[in-house]
Amino acid sequence: MRMAPVSRSPFYAGVLERHAAAIPIAIEVTDFDFVKYPRIRIDPGYVMPDRMLPHLQGVDRSICYYAKGSVVLDRYDPGGTVLQCLDQAEAVLRDAIDGRSDADFADEFNAYWGTTFVYVDLPVNYSGPARICAVRLGRRERDVLIVTTGRTWFGGLDRYTGRRGDLGQPVLVVIVDQPLTFSADDTWPPTTLPALNTWLKSIAPDLDGCLETVLRTKSGHTAAVLVRAPNGLFCYQIDVPRHLRRPEFLQNRRQRLLHIMARQRTLTPVDRFAGVHVDEAYLFGRNLGGMKNLAGKKILLIGCGTIGGFLAQQLAQCGAGAGRGSLTLVDPDVLKSGNLGRHVLGVPFLGENKAEACAAFLKEQLPPLAIEGHGGDVLALALPWARYDLVIDATGEEALSLALNERAVRARPEQLPNLFVWLVGNGAVAQCLLTGDPDRACLKCLKPSLAGPPQFPALRPGVVTETVANVSCGDADYIPFPVSRSVAAAALACDLVLDWANGDPGDRFRSLTLDTKRGLAVPPGSPAPIDTCPACGPTA
Repeated sequence: MRMAPVSRSPFYAGVLERHAAAIPIAIEVTDFDFVKYPRIRIDPGYVMPDRMLPHLQGVDRSICYYAKGSVVLDRYDPGGTVLQCLDQAEAVLRDAIDGRSDADFADEFNAYWGTTFVYVDLPVNYSGPARICAVRLGRRERDVLIVTTGRTWFGGLDRYTGRRGDLGQPVLVVIVDQPLTFSADDTWPPTTLPALNTWLKSIAPDLDGCLETVLRTKSGHTAAVLVRAPNGLFCYQIDVPRHLRRPEFLQNRRQRLLHIMARQRTLTPVDRFAGVHVDEAYLFGRNLGGMKNLAGKKILLIGCGTIGGFLAQQLAQCGAGAGRGSLTLVDPDVLKSGNLGRHVLGVPFLGENKAEACAAFLKEQLPPLAIEGHGGDVLALALPWARYDLVIDATGEEALSLALNERAVRARPEQLPNLFVWLVGNGAVAQCLLTGDPDRACLKCLKPSLAGPPQFPALRPGVVTETVANVSCGDADYIPFPVSRSVAAAALACDLVLDWANGDPGDRFRSLTLDTKRGLAVPPGSPAPIDTCPACGPTA
């Protein structure tokens, strides 16, 4: 490699040696922290091989030599780092020119296919007829395209504009077993229907003729095919020319429409869309690896305060309320200005009931979920307790928690799993307990005597919980701690809920020490019930 500076700017030009040939390139270093990789591109005057090359991006011939985030470059050795990038670029380019990396076209196919996107909300492994609809989402000023069978959280009544989404245009969903790719000798991408069909016959013969079938058998002036391939979702579409969009052709002569279009002077153009998953299984499962999400579970969350608000959000993001499941929120309080420093909700919800506001907030963020909020006393509300799969108490109010625990114990042997989550002291330790197994401790087992010590001390000796009196008469005193403690407690509980949903709760009593100066490390475990427990003991 020979490089020479072009100017004082971090821009160099030179050649990459490849056998006896020299490929002129330029390297531009715009970030000496090397968070962004140096940009390396082939000189525009260089005559490239008469074939497509993988890992070349855009008309400026930039070389994709490292996948974004795949390598950490050494900011303390800029010279060595630049040479490292050039070496890698040379190796990538050599393999591309020699044809050794042609298989990478399949991995990069999405980038070659097109930059226009269509959202896909279809059941897992669905194939068959569907529709492409234009729908307004959220606060967007423009419609987005959605592929759906009609049963979609995107479709139906558009709650933001108050209008019905259109019926859309027909699309045929087809599943193929092999990744879509193309030959290095192809002219890419296909921009006309003949070019598309030529490519399909060589790479995916099962797709040949699908577009024509849709146009002949469906209504409307467009026809589209969505391909579900191992390397992504890819949609292509044709439009009937405007001068042919008359009943004479769209209805009476529809079977001959393709032949008529083929005789036109201008070849029929093809529109290409890259598909983006927005189905429930993808949204709420992609981040969980092999774990099951919370779809289908019916969960009651009591308390939407500093812990419960964040927990409600985390549960929703894990799929609570998806499928046939539901997430029910209950809290008697309204959001006040003093809550804003450590609550998931902000100023727009001031003065609103916390449970109802949390439900509205989450429904706006994740419309497919079945979430409802109820203001009021959970012990007085007529809730369908027998329908829930899990009851969560995130109030942190000991008296209410003990009342809920008593209700659960008295329901044995039909006791629902109950999860309690709370913070100890001034947020020094987050703890949670899952009950429901009669062979395991109930909440009261952790502290049998109200005035006595806990079975598993979490605060260091002498540490006293600080409280602050509210200036408003009738408001309860509050315990100061930062919002980070609330989020940590919610996360601790969410992890236990996921373990429960996956059939192996593991340690049912968990602690997380957040302030080592005040809190003790409490080992996790699944404590057994104790005989002296006034709630579940033998004399209870």
